[in-house]
Amino acid sequence: MISERTLRQWRKDALKAHLDIKGWDNEGESTSERRELYERILRLTQELLDLHLIRKG
Repeated sequence: MISERTLRQWRKDALKAHLDIKGWDNEGESTSERRELYERILRLTQELLDLHLIRKG
């Protein structure tokens, strides 16, 4: 099982990456694909952390 500390670090890294890409000005196809990928990673890390906390009780 993944530790809470690891999940929190992944969440922190995902938030940082998401904020970094939000600052990009150019709107190419590659940028929008990356933005969508980072948003998916952000949601996934939040869901994993939520699930862990629910199971922890």
